[in-house]
Amino acid sequence: MTTYAELNAAQLANHALNIFIAEGRHIEGARVIYRALQLDPHQPDALRSLSDFHANSGTEAFSAATMEYALSGAIDLNPEERQKLEALHFLDIWTWGFARHNSGEAQLGAEAFKNRDDFEVDHAAYAAFLGTIVEPAGSLQAAFQAAHRLSGLMAGFLQHGGNDDPDLDDVLRGEGFVETAEYPQWLQSSTDDVDALDKAIQEQRQKG
Repeated sequence: MTTYAELNAAQLANHALNIFIAEGRHIEGARVIYRALQLDPHQPDALRSLSDFHANSGTEAFSAATMEYALSGAIDLNPEERQKLEALHFLDIWTWGFARHNSGEAQLGAEAFKNRDDFEVDHAAYAAFLGTIVEPAGSLQAAFQAAHRLSGLMAGFLQHGGNDDPDLDDVLRGEGFVETAEYPQWLQSSTDDVDALDKAIQEQRQKG
């Protein structure tokens, strides 16, 4: 039996992508993302998955901060990885309403995103949106760390020692958080379910 404790960051990141494909935002995704980035805060697919996980109503700014950190130069990305993350990030910026296509169309196919010159981006509004997380956190890196911390909280792997219901300020400050008993228990649990999901997705891809 393989346990989660035996997996490296890249393996965990792969499972995170699979879970997002199959389930969308899911607690098991939060678990593998938290572990992957604990092992390697620079793992590109894990950073992408953390951004995807937070790209939901109420946590979008954490998603943006994660991707901005990944693209800031702090992470050693090869050209293919950078291109992929930049494309995904621009799609998010458009989805959140900070970019408008020159055609005025609200529904766009993948082809439309190949030429970003066809979009008008409201950089000031996006910067203000990003600033809601980065400014109180103190830096882009600290904002990313808060996004990671939030995934651990949502996974049930972190708790605040002095507040049973930590708020945004608690998450951004990062003080007083401790790991729960659930985390080491999960690390020793079997990966059978995510292995089966990976196999099913690989088989589906092979079928075309």
